[in-house]
Amino acid sequence: MTNILLLKVEGMHCGGCVRSVTNAIKRVAGVKEAEVSLENETASVEFNKEVTNLSEIRTAVEEAGYKIAA
Repeated sequence: MTNILLLKVEGMHCGGCVRSVTNAIKRVAGVKEAEVSLENETASVEFNKEVTNLSEIRTAVEEAGYKIAA
């Protein structure tokens, strides 16, 4: 079953940041798609909720050096 999250990402300043966040999210098992916007400071994430969850996605973003706003 697929879910879509819209997350507020803090700490992005350039296109390299967008690539880092996108790659970090896409490496999480169960993530089908990730679209990150520098302008809106958001990440839209489509994922299989039977394989992963918000906590795992948040951890991946934080390990890449960014923060998901509460």
